[in-house]
Amino acid sequence: MIKAAAYNCEALQNPFIFDAVYDLISPQRRVHVDEAKTFKGKCERLGASHLLEKLLWENHIQRPYVYAMTSQGKPSFLQPKGIDFSISHSNLFAVCAISDKPVGIDVERIRPYDQGLVERFFTKADCEFLESVPFKDQNKKFTEVWTFKEATSKMMDRPLVQVLQWVDYSEYCDCEKGDLQWNKQGFEFRDYYITLCYQDKRQPIQMGLFNPYDGKYY
Repeated sequence: MIKAAAYNCEALQNPFIFDAVYDLISPQRRVHVDEAKTFKGKCERLGASHLLEKLLWENHIQRPYVYAMTSQGKPSFLQPKGIDFSISHSNLFAVCAISDKPVGIDVERIRPYDQGLVERFFTKADCEFLESVPFKDQNKKFTEVWTFKEATSKMMDRPLVQVLQWVDYSEYCDCEKGDLQWNKQGFEFRDYYITLCYQDKRQPIQMGLFNPYDGKYY
């Protein structure tokens, strides 16, 4: 089982909607929202938290939700058992995935190709891959590779620096690793790019965009 969705956090800048959604999430997630230092950060954390617990509820995974951290700092569940999740947010846009197997998701606004960062942190194969991409596509491909590395880091529960330097995007394919199956899927919304990585057989993933103004997916 794997479910994923995106969330438009812009609506949460309306104080009335913010307060209504804040009341819907669990106490632990409220604390997480409150710890954000800016109102923009609070909106992003609230959107991600609402989407997470909405996906759980929609898939008949009921409260209590008790959160913890792995030794590598990945958010995880003590309750419910046997459920993994991953969240990400960027510029008032949030995404979330839940699964009964390891999962990772990342979203970024498409950003300029940073050759210096690539040469410093990416693998040699990925440097060569990005240099071969046509100039008009470099920004998108750079963002695609970056979100893949972030999502893979979350799925594997490994430090990002290890995945940046060990896992080649350009040579990675949906494949079996012993008894494991690794898959990745990419999605575009407006000027954002999302990568979903999961340890399971390939599945058709519907990445709907939830709008808290009307409570519908688009």
